[in-house]
Amino acid sequence: MRVEASGERSIGAESIGVAISGDNARIVVLPAQAVHWAHTVQAPAKAGYLPESVSGVFVGRERELTELRGMLTGQGSAAVVQSQQPPSRARAIHGLGGVGKSTLALHYADRYRSEYTLVWWITAESPESIVTSLAAITARLCPQWAQTAGTDERAAWAITWLQAHPDWLLIFDNVEDPAHLRPYLGTLDGGQHLATSRKATGWHAIAPAMTLGLLPAGEATDLLCAIAFSGRTPTCDQRGAARRLAEDLGCLPLALEQAGAYAYRTGIGLDTYRQSLGLVLDEAVTSTIPSAPSPGSGTRPSLPSPPATRWPSPS
Repeated sequence: MRVEASGERSIGAESIGVAISGDNARIVVLPAQAVHWAHTVQAPAKAGYLPESVSGVFVGRERELTELRGMLTGQGSAAVVQSQQPPSRARAIHGLGGVGKSTLALHYADRYRSEYTLVWWITAESPESIVTSLAAITARLCPQWAQTAGTDERAAWAITWLQAHPDWLLIFDNVEDPAHLRPYLGTLDGGQHLATSRKATGWHAIAPAMTLGLLPAGEATDLLCAIAFSGRTPTCDQRGAARRLAEDLGCLPLALEQAGAYAYRTGIGLDTYRQSLGLVLDEAVTSTIPSAPSPGSGTRPSLPSPPATRWPSPS
């Protein structure tokens, strides 16, 4: 991602060419006035974009949040992925689907939002989705000019703004190919980068990585109880049932959330749910689509399947 001035004067005085693709194949020329705005526009307090609120239950990741904070403040970037940690200003989080990578990033962003001039969530499944997410920064900070510009121009303006202003946080969620981040981490060094990905490899030259594993059994039980018995204190028997179910579900956060929400919504006991889940697991041996009969009805709701398979939402 290369920025070039079109004349001999300073970057703020001339139109500039901004590369918005890693191979420099797409150079966007920004007019001088847009460049001036990119250098002078200030982000409002606590400006940014997160894809959802953080009002839901969040249990058992305090150690990871603390570790992530230390990695970002110490090196500037992070990836939640398999743990390889060369010097870098990026950080990545990786893990299997449903382990809570995006949730951890979301709660980190919310907790420390006041520490940054801008916090922006970027959908990072492809280079094009990254460009589209960057373009949205311009719509937030310079809306009048953004209305007259295309996606590439808005992305180029955002890149220029990020180069001119410090102390921001970009969250690249669900990175499919770590190499897609290379031009951004290499050029945008005034803030911090946090990435999440299922990919465990390819980060050694991009960003230090932090492995996000399953919840410990006690914390998995706490999460399940917090959702299934929302507003109530579970009895010892109910907590015991929750622990047994949590262990059957592999302590995978997404499965625990789905099971807890289903139990809360329907009033089904966790041991009963667990028995139905056992039927699902038995059927999974001979069927590619696990399901279990809903107690007391002729319907067959989707229940969480074993950790090695896809996790359908409870009906």
